[in-house]
Amino acid sequence: MGIGPYTPDCSEESAGRDSDLCKKMKSTREKMEDETLIFIEATKSFALEWIQREIEANVPPLKSEDYSGKAETGKKKVNELSRLEDLPFRIQDIVEEHINRDEYWVHRNQLLQTDISRDYLEFKKDRIKRDLTSNIRMILGCAAEIFADVKDKNPEDKVWVRERGKRKYICILRFSDEMTASLNRYFTMLEELLVLGNEMNKELKKEVDRGEGKNKLEKSPEKDT
Repeated sequence: MGIGPYTPDCSEESAGRDSDLCKKMKSTREKMEDETLIFIEATKSFALEWIQREIEANVPPLKSEDYSGKAETGKKKVNELSRLEDLPFRIQDIVEEHINRDEYWVHRNQLLQTDISRDYLEFKKDRIKRDLTSNIRMILGCAAEIFADVKDKNPEDKVWVRERGKRKYICILRFSDEMTASLNRYFTMLEELLVLGNEMNKELKKEVDRGEGKNKLEKSPEKDT
């Protein structure tokens, strides 16, 4: 889409504008990484609150059930309830596994797209949000596996589907205010990064053109005479 990608070499300091652009890009990437971690933490809180609501609604009735005369069934239920109550302690690792992936966060890729048209920017934002939403649905699906065992129900009856071998939440999913605000800040910085990258690309092309001009001048007949 648009002009091909490029990889700016900011490892060595260059003079003037190139050096300034490199510093700005580095600073923007660092801020975007900070915002990524803020979003991930907000997602952990979001998922934890969702799971705790489900636990509060489902665990007390299950604990009050009478399993007298059903020792094996009672033992199984106790083990399943224990798994369910341990879920809040595992959710942070589950979120990290699903959300903290380089492919979702553009700033972690040194290869930037030089197309900075509004259509491309909106496409990129929509793609990132779709991918994140899909994975958050998968995170909630991890809880569905345990809830299904405890309640002896098929979680695919109403609000779950199976995708890529795992269950996925399919009801309306709205990000928390903290998640939305964080992602919006990330998108603002994404635009800044792509604009800086586009400017860097132009400067690199100018340097190439100047180099070619110098070579042509050195080989000209006037130079030889």
